[in-house]
Amino acid sequence: MHDEMMDLMDASNEIQETLGRSYNVPDDIDEEQLMGELDALEADMDFESNSVPSYLQPDKETDLDSELNLPAAPSGHATIPANRQQEDELGLPTVPHASIPPGCIFVP
Repeated sequence: MHDEMMDLMDASNEIQETLGRSYNVPDDIDEEQLMGELDALEADMDFESNSVPSYLQPDKETDLDSELNLPAAPSGHATIPANRQQEDELGLPTVPHASIPPGCIFVP
């Protein structure tokens, strides 16, 4: 218990030291100069947001679908063969009711 308390005190002291550090920021900061720098940064960000990066621009290559000679996508509904087994909502084959003997309890 004593060791845990010492670890907590060490962590607390480290946090206090970090929060108490001086980052050499002068006390006599010219706010007009800072506002000018902020405005310049905002202008740079606006300039960057107005232009579209090259990786977001559309490709200038030819149409690849015509080069690959792919068949057209099917349209409409596919017909299900009569001899195909029905499927449940998960795509699994349904269990015929006749295959479960009466009186049997199925517990998943």
